Amino acid sequence: MDEFKKEKPLYWKIYEKLKKDIEEGKIKKGELISPEIQLTKIFNVSRITIRKALQLLQNENFIKRKKRFGTEVIYEPKKLRDKKAIGVLLVDITRPFFNEILKGIQYCLDKNGYKLVLCDTENKNEKEKEYILRYKDAVGGFIIAPCTENKNLPIYAELIVEKVPFVFIDRYIPELNTDYVVSDNFEGGYIITKHLIELGHKNIAVIAEPEATSVNERIEGYKKALQEINIKKEYIFSSGKRGFENGYETGKKIIKDFPEITAVFCINDDVAIGCLKAIIECGLKVPDDISIAGYDNLPFSYQIHPGLTTIEQEKFEMGKKAAEILLNRIEKGIDKNKYKVKLPVNFIKRNSTSFPKKNIYEKK
Repeated sequence: MDEFKKEKPLYWKIYEKLKKDIEEGKIKKGELISPEIQLTKIFNVSRITIRKALQLLQNENFIKRKKRFGTEVIYEPKKLRDKKAIGVLLVDITRPFFNEILKGIQYCLDKNGYKLVLCDTENKNEKEKEYILRYKDAVGGFIIAPCTENKNLPIYAELIVEKVPFVFIDRYIPELNTDYVVSDNFEGGYIITKHLIELGHKNIAVIAEPEATSVNERIEGYKKALQEINIKKEYIFSSGKRGFENGYETGKKIIKDFPEITAVFCINDDVAIGCLKAIIECGLKVPDDISIAGYDNLPFSYQIHPGLTTIEQEKFEMGKKAAEILLNRIEKGIDKNKYKVKLPVNFIKRNSTSFPKKNIYEKK
């Protein structure tokens, strides 16, 4: 029956050829198509035939024709989504804590034939937004440790609307009903503070960091432990910086301005190391003069002297679990049920905490 099929008109064949070149990026957005007179020579057709082909392209918003300017391509080729690629956005890839999380993610992705696109947002909301917009049409989904201050709610909402699956890790955003995998930070803050109280400390400080759910929940655990024995005085400090510098600067301030403090709960081990250095430089000893506790159980926490009392998080498991949830979303589709996982924490007692020798003879 092929002999009865009508041959496509010449203008249609030219239209299809030009359309294909534009879709494949051979003629890019912003570039000009060859002038009509040149096209007539290329395709060996009349100018009317060329104009019909160009009119079809214009009707479909592939080109825009301007007098005395030319025919400009306005079509933006769609990015091909690679569902086997996973975007991972972490706030600081230099920190050992996130390295362990990354190992868990990588383990799960390797096991299931996926690849990882790693982005370091440096805890900057603008960089986080830039990475999400850059990759949202190119990857199968995201695992995100959201930046502090939570300025990208509209971007997360855009992912939800466009059905791009994502899982928060380490911290989450309470305003959004989304999947997340975190540690039980409230319990961790409570356990470490309870330990210091049981040793006899009453004036206990916290060195915090810029706001995040993980930080806030640890502080709530600290407050709960104090409230249970009716300690009303709370000491919550932060220099506004992060990690070692925060611990060092705030530790100096505590020693200078708050001599009554006998124990410091540092919001993470990096902060604790900075605080330890500040205390030693001030001529004091840990734990003889002041006790220090950290959070995360990073490798150096048992390598230093004294060994750091801390809270261990299941970092590898956190990364692995977040990846498993995301792959399930990608392979089985998005449903209404959300995975809100809080992993247990473990208390690690070492030599950086002891009885408050300053006040051991004070009357209760």
